[in-house]
Amino acid sequence: MFRITVESIELYGLNEARVHFQVVTRVALESLLNETSSLSKRQEHDMQSELDKLSEEESMSRLLIIALSVIALLFGTALSLVITRGIMKPLRKAVSVAESIAQGDLTLAIPKEAAGEMENLLQSLRTMRDSIAQREGKILKLAYEDTLTGLPNRTHFLDILAGSINGKSGMVAVLDINRFALINNALGYSVGDQILLAVASRLEESRLPPTLIARLWGDKFAFLLNGADARTAGKFARALHAVLQNPISLGGQNLDVEGSIGMALYPADGNESSVLLRKAEEASRFAKRRHLEFAYASDTPEEPAHEKFSMIGEMREAMERDEFIIYYQPKLHLEDDTINSAEALLRWNHPERGFIPPGTFIPFAEQTGFIKQITPWIIEKIIRQSAEWQRQGIFMTPAVNLSTLDLVNPELVPNVKRLLKLYSLSPERLGFEITESALMEEPELAVKNLTELSSLGVKLSIDDFGSGQASLSYLKILPVDELKIDREFVTAVAESPKNAAIVRSTILLCHELGLTVVAEGAETNEELAWLKDNGCDCVQGYAIARPMPPDELIGWVAAFGNRT
Repeated sequence: MFRITVESIELYGLNEARVHFQVVTRVALESLLNETSSLSKRQEHDMQSELDKLSEEESMSRLLIIALSVIALLFGTALSLVITRGIMKPLRKAVSVAESIAQGDLTLAIPKEAAGEMENLLQSLRTMRDSIAQREGKILKLAYEDTLTGLPNRTHFLDILAGSINGKSGMVAVLDINRFALINNALGYSVGDQILLAVASRLEESRLPPTLIARLWGDKFAFLLNGADARTAGKFARALHAVLQNPISLGGQNLDVEGSIGMALYPADGNESSVLLRKAEEASRFAKRRHLEFAYASDTPEEPAHEKFSMIGEMREAMERDEFIIYYQPKLHLEDDTINSAEALLRWNHPERGFIPPGTFIPFAEQTGFIKQITPWIIEKIIRQSAEWQRQGIFMTPAVNLSTLDLVNPELVPNVKRLLKLYSLSPERLGFEITESALMEEPELAVKNLTELSSLGVKLSIDDFGSGQASLSYLKILPVDELKIDREFVTAVAESPKNAAIVRSTILLCHELGLTVVAEGAETNEELAWLKDNGCDCVQGYAIARPMPPDELIGWVAAFGNRT
């Protein structure tokens, strides 16, 4: 229509075209617009219907999703509860087991009803518990069992003893194997271990009645006998010696094993486990020194009072401050009336208490073991003094007293060698004196050290001979040069026939063995004359001179030689 109208404008003019437009084209346009509007409305209605439908479907979908979500949540919650309950039950048990392990209880069972990771977790917990139990078992075994013999050790013995004492009676015994150090030194430690194993086996297999047998350490065994009295204890000790009577056979060689037994009774000797065991050990040492089969704690000399232990610190300070002084008591050679030797004696000049008697602090130093620190100090002082005399042309041989602990000290001989070399002292210008009791503690080891000292060339003497219980066989095996007769026999020797007989026979015996004889404690001219007439070589005592400092000694010796 628009094209016809446009052509009418070109062919018939504007007016004709206007008429045509009004009559035909306009009507057609309006009709087209009306149809278009109707179509648009219909489409809009259809679209709205579609939108409403989609909206409705969306709402339904949303409700469905929500419903599904709620269902899924409820299902998931229920499922998680089921799963959690399946996990938490063994997990709670595992936590309980872990807590019990932390508290030291390794007996609680670990649950097995689990799978997957939980099963792995429980298995790891089970492995950890078993490992801890195994380690604790090893630790307990090390803590309470002797590794060599399998017997209870000292700690276990004291624990059992502590629980047996309360209001009851009984006995603690300690067996100390004799000559065990000699066996170790001669045959080796492996043989020593085999002997200890054999002794332990024999003790366990015996019919002895002890409540408990333990190995304390080294060659010492302990026994606990509940309800025992002194008579029962003595019977037990004899039976124990009988058990050890037969030799032990090792590698085709029979070895005799003997022991010294010490016994402490409770409550008579104490109500504390450590005190009772200590007293039994002291009694066993006492029995060994006296060559007894057994000894009771009540028969053993008392240990130093506790307040005296402060003396150890004072003695240590005394060495540092040079409060200890060496005194010398000369020995007179009777044949030519000369003095060329002296016994070195320790004195303590305390800054507050003055001179402390040797009998007060020297036995205490030996009992506590402090003598092992004092003796090296004394030896160096005396070697240095003797070297100084040697340089001055004064030929004086001082003698140092050695205790039991000194004789078994492995550092004794090396220390003497070192000091002789350090001060360039001739070995014959030094002497050592040992007592019988010192020899009896560990005779084999003592003889070994004395032999090494003798090989150096130093002079060796047996002091206080006759006052102890040493066998005369020592005179045959000891590498000594001199024997000193105890003052007990020298006193009143001119008036006492018995003393005279003992001293005379001792002099004859020593001369036959090639030993020099020194009589100790001579205090009168009558004693001096008798000793000279009966062939005694030397005399020492107040009849000659009292102990004196080194400076006084040299002056006194010079005056003695010039006397008329």
